[in-house]
Amino acid sequence: MRGPVTLVDIAGAQMGGAARYAAELHSYLARTGREDVWLIGAARRVDPGWLVQRELARPGAARRIALNNVSFVGPGGERWTVLRNALHFLTDEEARGLDPSLRSSVQRKAALVRFTTRWADALVVPSTAMAERVSRALPGTRNRLTVRPHPVSGSPVAEHPRDRAILVPVLFASYKRMDERLCELLVALEDQDPAIRVRVTACRAEVASFVAMHPRVDLLGRIGIAALREMWTASHAIYYPTGLESFGYPLAEARVNGQPVIARDTAQNREIAGSALCGFTPSEPDSLRTAVAVAMTRQPTPDRAPFDPDQYFEWILGAPQ
Repeated sequence: MRGPVTLVDIAGAQMGGAARYAAELHSYLARTGREDVWLIGAARRVDPGWLVQRELARPGAARRIALNNVSFVGPGGERWTVLRNALHFLTDEEARGLDPSLRSSVQRKAALVRFTTRWADALVVPSTAMAERVSRALPGTRNRLTVRPHPVSGSPVAEHPRDRAILVPVLFASYKRMDERLCELLVALEDQDPAIRVRVTACRAEVASFVAMHPRVDLLGRIGIAALREMWTASHAIYYPTGLESFGYPLAEARVNGQPVIARDTAQNREIAGSALCGFTPSEPDSLRTAVAVAMTRQPTPDRAPFDPDQYFEWILGAPQ
């Protein structure tokens, strides 16, 4: 590899939004054939041993990018960090709402993430709300923060009419309280078309018995990105009720694909989902019922521009050498 190199650490990108981002990066590099980008950390966890090892990789790199929240700290080229986890920048009230065991783990990781930001030359966040979280916790980062939505290429265009189905593409975690959120959705569907299916990317052990046994529910299990894209293509609407997110890939996917997404009516969700959002207020059951009814009749126009992968990667990686 000749000339200036951009070094990219993708350690920790095994599931969820991190894996989705890594898939977009791999697709971009395969499509463009760039030879000035060196990926490290594939299949690695973000642990102390790795953080030390990566500092020794390619010391002559012109730019070093950490996609896993933890900035490079050693001397060398520019240090860029993508901050993509809202759990590292919770308010005190939000932290108190976590399960005690999760809260302890999150606080340890957050301390490391916040500590290493002081060495970052550039901090990239995927939404205005995430920028506000970071700057509230670390006021000294304001002049280094850039809001740039994650890249999203979307799913293939459906060759046939989409099914009367609502896809729930959420990676289950205790703080998301998905059993409650799914029960709320199923209640909202009680007086609506009985043909509407609810497709959930979880297995039997992850959901309450009420959800698992419900006649509308299809449990898909933990599926890969290719299989998930097929489900996106085949489903009419998306249900994404979570609150503690830095971005929300399902919101962006829905906007790119031209699919309605049933999600909380917040400034962040409006920013990411645009006209695809069918918003509801969590404390108002009638609000969710209305949002579901609207979603099942709406067909938004696909809007890919805000999430264009080529523009994003040419910006963060630098122009091809």
